[in-house]
This record gives sequence, C-alpha cells and structure tokens, in this order.
Amino acid sequence: MLRRPLLGFLIGFLLGSGLAAADDGKTTLKYHDGMADGKQSLGGSGELIEFTLPSKTAKISGLRIHGARYGTPQAPKESFLIYFLDEGRSRVVDVELAPYALFERGEEKWVDVVFDQPLAAPQHCWISLDLRAGPTKGVYVSYDTSGGGKHSLIGLPGTAMSEPKHGGDWMIEALVTE
Repeated sequence: MLRRPLLGFLIGFLLGSGLAAADDGKTTLKYHDGMADGKQSLGGSGELIEFTLPSKTAKISGLRIHGARYGTPQAPKESFLIYFLDEGRSRVVDVELAPYALFERGEEKWVDVVFDQPLAAPQHCWISLDLRAGPTKGVYVSYDTSGGGKHSLIGLPGTAMSEPKHGGDWMIEALVTE
C-alpha cells in the first residue's frame, strides 16, 4: 500500500476492544462474533470504528475488512482512503491508501489491507473508511449486531457523525504489532 505523511497527502488530495492473538505474532482487535448480520454501503460518508490498542507502543500494521465490491466487473483503478483519528475524532493523525481492487464482486469475505510500515496511532483511536461509494461503485461492508454497536459510527473527518441504524459494529479488524 502507498503510505503518505498527512501533510503531503492533504496537499496532494486538496486539488475496551476485543482481542485475539494471531498465529503470526499480531494481535487482532475486533467487535464481532464472526457472523455478519447484514451489509451496508455508505455513499458520501464512511464507516467509523474505534479501537484501544493494547499498549502505548503498539502499532497498527493493517486492517481486515469483511465486504464485497459492487459496480463494474473491472475494479476501478483508484484507491480508497483510511483515516486514523484521535480519541475525540477531531484530528486526523494519519491517512493510508489502499486499492479498490482488493475487494472482489460477489459474496462478502475478509480482505486484508497490509500497510507498508506499521502505523503509530494514539492508544485510543478511530478508523474511518472512505470507500468513495456511489450508485455504480462501492463496497458493501458487513456489520454484526452481537455486541450492540457500541464501537461504530457513520461519518468522515470534518463531517457530522451518527450512529448506524443497523445497531451493530462494522466488521473491521485492526492488526496490531508491538
């Protein structure tokens, strides 16, 4: 994935949590039971989910997103945005880009987004996906209602944020390394 410092990205663009130990030494943060209760695409907005990292030195090395692309058979030759926000959701601390082509059309499944270098995010942070969805392209992101939706919102940095009507949490996982 292409990683850009926030200032460079903005200049160019202008014009607790559930824990699971992974076999590869990473910790997976998540708020779901593994079973999707539905899916949603958010045109003009984004999926927000909060995480509390296990330590102040922990870094986010990637994400896992349960979803599927819709639209043309060929994936758009563009990237979607992943914003990392502070605890109050008032400041963007970093931005990552990932290619739309990671998502396939069809049934929802887990998609791995691996960052070039682990990201030093605040210990309590929010992650917002801007999948740039519209009527002819986008990604359906799965959600799970087993946890009551206490960790998820709808919105993008600088916009009003609201609770999802589905009452669940997005099936987005943070991969964490020490």
